[in-house]
Amino acid sequence: MFTTFSDLLAVEDRPHLIGELAERFEVSLRTIRFYEQRGLIAPRRSDPHTRVFQGEDVARLGFIVGCRRLGLSVETIGALLATRDGSDAAAFRRDLAAALAAHRDLLTAQRTELDRQIAATEAWVGELADEREA
Repeated sequence: MFTTFSDLLAVEDRPHLIGELAERFEVSLRTIRFYEQRGLIAPRRSDPHTRVFQGEDVARLGFIVGCRRLGLSVETIGALLATRDGSDAAAFRRDLAAALAAHRDLLTAQRTELDRQIAATEAWVGELADEREA
């Protein structure tokens, strides 16, 4: 699995089959097919049933998987890839940074809410324990 954004750049440029990539990225074949159906990747086919991924396809899939592991939506990833495909690198990096910052803010808000829920749960557990002891 890729651990940093720069790891995506170190992709061996040779043909890869879907099973190899599923293992490499620790995702299911179905997940990779889903990304293809959604138009996020477009590997060439050597026949109707065999997808062949080249280096750029592998890097793109790595980016998608990395973004999904962070919790970005397929729609957001699609928009980022559209920027990457249709703009210069600076525009892509700017949009990626903005999407990641917005996602970080969302995660922070969710963590705050989870902390509140944990505190409330602990309070109830404490009250119930006090009632048993009384």
